Amino acid sequence: MELHSVNIPTPRTTGDPPILIMPIGDIQYAGKDSSTAMEMLKRHVAWGVEQNAYFLGMGDYIDFASPSNRLRLRQAALYDTALKTLSDVSVHLVTELYQEALKGSEGRWLGLLEGHHFYQMEDGTTTDQLLCRLLKTRFLGTSAYVRLVFHHGQTVKTQRHGNVLIWCHHGAGYGQRSSAPLNRLDQLLTYWDADIYLMGHQSKKVTAPIDRIEPAWSGPGGPRLVHRTKLLACTGSFSRAYLVGSTHGHVPRGDYVEQKMLSPTSLGGVVIRIAPRGVRGEQQAAGETMWLPDISAEV
Repeated sequence: MELHSVNIPTPRTTGDPPILIMPIGDIQYAGKDSSTAMEMLKRHVAWGVEQNAYFLGMGDYIDFASPSNRLRLRQAALYDTALKTLSDVSVHLVTELYQEALKGSEGRWLGLLEGHHFYQMEDGTTTDQLLCRLLKTRFLGTSAYVRLVFHHGQTVKTQRHGNVLIWCHHGAGYGQRSSAPLNRLDQLLTYWDADIYLMGHQSKKVTAPIDRIEPAWSGPGGPRLVHRTKLLACTGSFSRAYLVGSTHGHVPRGDYVEQKMLSPTSLGGVVIRIAPRGVRGEQQAAGETMWLPDISAEV
């Protein structure tokens, strides 16, 4: 598991624009003729860049190769030339995905998680790590805590004003109902402390706010109860299914989703908004502003 902190300038008042976090994953790009909703992905990323959003990679960026495919390729004992060809193809897919849809978002990624679909080159590096280099961000591996440290002004150390903690994982498991990923995420609240819990994998675009109540012992009016919203989110997909006229070669045949009679899902990603709520009494009395977050999501 990776622990990663990112310093983020934050708005001072409730009138300032919120900070946007846009998790993106399950693209499963397999070339220009693949089922990836590329135009939707391009618009989604471009809008995020215009809004100064921060992105978080949720895994499965290309569709080569699945865990079972990688196992079979290792067992095949391929020649070095064949392995180089596979590496070249996988690098081409990552580079093409970057050029076609993700270019221009460099430096705005909080990190990229590893999914199920990737290719590992002979030197041990993976296509996910290659995409990290192109996007100038950090590889987060299987799961991560990403801490967003909010601050005012130029000096982070002396003007730190709180943080939001994200627990994220590409995801696992399966369920056709929209509640399936939320049921999975809901179990995490017992074991992991965070403000936002994110997973992909199930291709669903669903969120649920969970309000937690805790005591505040100081400030105006004395002891009181306050709430802090925790957010569960399954982050969606850009991989289309049930395409009219779908073929494998010259044979009319649907893809994996259609063959397994799985439920169709709404394409796209979620947008998480982190906005100021107000100031704490003790900091306000001392002439300081303490930024507290309201966390919400749009699908």
